[in-house]
Amino acid sequence: MAMPGFSSPRVMIRVRLFIAISATLAISPLILEVVEPIISAAPLDELLRIIFVELLIGLLIAAFGRAFFGMLQMMIGAAANASSFNQPVTIVEEFQQLPPLASLVTLTATAMLFITGAHADVFVGLAESYRTIPVGGEFVPAAALDQFSTKLMQGLLLALRITSPFLIYGVVINLTLGLTNRLMPQMPVYFVALPVVMMGGLFILWQIITELLRLFYAGLGDWLVLQ
Repeated sequence: MAMPGFSSPRVMIRVRLFIAISATLAISPLILEVVEPIISAAPLDELLRIIFVELLIGLLIAAFGRAFFGMLQMMIGAAANASSFNQPVTIVEEFQQLPPLASLVTLTATAMLFITGAHADVFVGLAESYRTIPVGGEFVPAAALDQFSTKLMQGLLLALRITSPFLIYGVVINLTLGLTNRLMPQMPVYFVALPVVMMGGLFILWQIITELLRLFYAGLGDWLVLQ
């Protein structure tokens, strides 16, 4: 229910709950031989602790995946500002309004999660996580925070690499417009050049959208393999 794509506000709560229950029933036979001896021998207080720890681990794994999408959303918002596509729209993505360019890219990235079949890799990684973190172990907050900060840094570097053409374009075009405005102060340069700036941003998006999504899912795929 917290994984990227499935936790989108476009997916109803009942559908998310149904997916979570279905994933639980699908994964349970794969780990039953390992989990059943631990659960059957655990007293009630230990059982409650195990359930709480497993919930924390599941939320942490989901947060790792959401870090990539969250950083992409943040940096593509900065790219939209650099390309003058920063007007808010009524489309709500992840419970907040985004510029049109950011909404387009994040919606496309979310759709590609299902089109490419990467959502199935999420369930495979979830099942494999029981080998990495056995049931009944301890939850170490310091290690979890360290891993989460590492994933945030990886997601930020990936999103910065993806959106760098827009950021460079924004620096160059704003520097050019600033110099032009100083040379012709009587002319409203920014208002005149706004359509040109937006067309340039659209041209860059048209040129790199395929590579943008490829790089993003290459980074996300590396995380799923390591997971």
